[in-house]
Amino acid sequence: MTVRNYLIIILLFLCSHSLATFAKNEEVLKSEDEVSNAENEKVLKSKAENEEFLKLDDFALCRPFSEIAPPRPNFPPLEDESIRLFSDSAIVQEKLGTSTFSGNVLVQKEGMILSAPHVFYDRNKEILDADKEFLFWDKDYVIQGTQIQLRPEEQGEMTNADYWLLSRRARGHAKKLIKESKDIVQLEQSSYTTCDPDNEVWRIDTSHLTLDDANSVGIAHNVIIRLLNMPVFYLPYLSFPIGDQRKSGFLVPSAGSSDETGIEVSIPYYLNLAPNYDATVTSRIMSRRGVMFRTEVRYLTQLTDGNLKFEYIPHDKAFKDERASLAYKHRGAITKNKRWLTDIDINYASDQRYFEELGNDISVASITHLERRGDVLYYGDGWYGLGRVQTFQTLDQNPLARPYQRLPQFLFQTAIPERNRRLHLDLKTEWARFNRDIEIVEGPIGNRFDIYPILSFPWRTPGTFVKPSLSLQYTRYDLDNVKPGEDTSHNRFLWTASMDSGLFLERDISLFDNDLVQTLEPRLYYRYRPYEDQSDIPIFDTAEYELSFLQFFRDNRFSGPDRVDDGHQVTLGMTSRFLGTTTGIEHFRASLGQVFYFQDRRVTMPYDPVEVETDTSSSIIMELATQFAKSWRASSVFQWNPHHNDTEQTVLRVRYHPALDRIFNVSYRMRDQEGENKDLKQTDMSFYWTLSPRWTFLGRFNYSLIKDKMLDTFTGIEYSSCCWAIRGITRRYLNSADGSGYLNGFFLQFQMTGLGTVGQKADSFLEQRIPGYQDEF
Repeated sequence: MTVRNYLIIILLFLCSHSLATFAKNEEVLKSEDEVSNAENEKVLKSKAENEEFLKLDDFALCRPFSEIAPPRPNFPPLEDESIRLFSDSAIVQEKLGTSTFSGNVLVQKEGMILSAPHVFYDRNKEILDADKEFLFWDKDYVIQGTQIQLRPEEQGEMTNADYWLLSRRARGHAKKLIKESKDIVQLEQSSYTTCDPDNEVWRIDTSHLTLDDANSVGIAHNVIIRLLNMPVFYLPYLSFPIGDQRKSGFLVPSAGSSDETGIEVSIPYYLNLAPNYDATVTSRIMSRRGVMFRTEVRYLTQLTDGNLKFEYIPHDKAFKDERASLAYKHRGAITKNKRWLTDIDINYASDQRYFEELGNDISVASITHLERRGDVLYYGDGWYGLGRVQTFQTLDQNPLARPYQRLPQFLFQTAIPERNRRLHLDLKTEWARFNRDIEIVEGPIGNRFDIYPILSFPWRTPGTFVKPSLSLQYTRYDLDNVKPGEDTSHNRFLWTASMDSGLFLERDISLFDNDLVQTLEPRLYYRYRPYEDQSDIPIFDTAEYELSFLQFFRDNRFSGPDRVDDGHQVTLGMTSRFLGTTTGIEHFRASLGQVFYFQDRRVTMPYDPVEVETDTSSSIIMELATQFAKSWRASSVFQWNPHHNDTEQTVLRVRYHPALDRIFNVSYRMRDQEGENKDLKQTDMSFYWTLSPRWTFLGRFNYSLIKDKMLDTFTGIEYSSCCWAIRGITRRYLNSADGSGYLNGFFLQFQMTGLGTVGQKADSFLEQRIPGYQDEF
């Protein structure tokens, strides 16, 4: 919520109609269809937004508002539009058309009550005056002032009005309030806060405010945010939307600091260009770098949506040159039947160290490749096709890290639903042109054609399944830039026979006074594929899958067609689960599997140190997962090599999550593999823990045991009071892909409860690094 929201609140209680909030600039854009139905949806949308906004959990640390606002008289409600009136004395002059009520005057109509020592009513002019202090109650607010006048045509005036918004737990003051018409209200010397009177930490003041409900616009002059009664932020002029319409204007600025950028402040300005597209222009001022200009443009139509982000520094003081980056994403349909679809992703950076020096996130700083891709898809009846153009900008300085470009690639694949005890045919076909700069990276380029039909016959019952399959794969390469004497074309034809089968057994058991269902799920997978020498085929886009329990049941251990493994093997796997009888919750799961080979495997990757794999069986993998108590979850993966009597991989994770505001994670990961930089041994601990309603601590420590260094660490503290909260986070993390340098940063957020947050947001940052955490700040 931004500064303009509090101004809207004042209009809401003055106009005496149901509360409504406007659509924030950050909400999803409306498509063309939604724009046409906007009026029909406005009432429902406003109601839903208010139900969400009016939650008072944020004010649990405050005094009850009933102790602050004047108590409402305990009158029984009126059932019709009649008026109930009490007074000590009354003078009615029928001929003059005036009435004067004195002494403890109380007027009740519908849900409203007016209390004043003196009320004068002129029937002819339809004017009601009350002075010498008045109190006015409605179901959502209370107003107290020295004088009130209500005139016809929904006009009126209040003087020295103190107000309390009950449903929002807010209060404020207006020296003069003038309602000029049904739609226009003027306020002079007004204020707004959600703090208690004896502990007013923050307040917002305006010298003059005009609210025009007909044009859905408000204009404020001399807006001041005060902390401890000291001015900390000033805007001479502010225009803001009323209702559910977006409007151009400044958004809440953010601030932070880091070693690379120094102290920085970002000031965003929102441009409401049309109902279905908008833009945000941000000035990012960095003490060590200069001024960066960022632009984000969003659009949404009936069929498509997109987002364009562009950053530009005319002169980086540390880099001594201009710098820029661009990211563009577009998705959507070409035709109304949505069979033709597009997916575009274009990224650009002006130099290799752009994200390392200007990014404020390790996931951004460690980017090594920027994808530039354009896809066109067509979905037919039982099949789909894809046309793709894909290139990369490589930020890694190693020339060998440059991937191949697809210029272009065409895919065709069937998507026919599988039917039990019926022959089923799948077909995958691809043609692609692979290219890259051969002056930087020497190697072959060329075309690849691959066709892969699979014929299967699934046989399933409630407790068993058997699926025999027969597949053929033909691949052809037409190459350029090969070494002298090498073939420029290669043809490979392979066939595969396989059978996947399994059982599903279950029984009812009782453990620790809990009724459970235990399952036993044995699985057997057999596969045979003959050997064919593929050493003369280049590697365009193929890699070896990381070994896992599910990988045991794949038909190829490589991810692409450049390598198809040979194999005569059988996989044995077993899974057992303990499920809640009534809830279906998986309290425990254990899986164990291993592959047994009947012949040596001779198809390997070029960089594989082993030319022929002669082991008669694979490593054994065991996976465990449990929710052994309401607040505890744990999982683990163990990979053990029986031939070397060695543990190749271990992953342990434990999470304790007793409440939304209390979570603790700890994990350990070890990987012991042959090859450079493949060994890994890390610990990771993260937590978000509320010690009391006011104090919360959070942090993460990600440590490399092999390199004996911290990879990413941050600690933070949150303090919450009645109407304000503050969060501070200090962070130190690797900001380069090679792990050569660290970056230090500091995040600070200050929240004015019921109004908004000032500072650098950390919600997505914490949600990514503390598993299970959901931001409520």
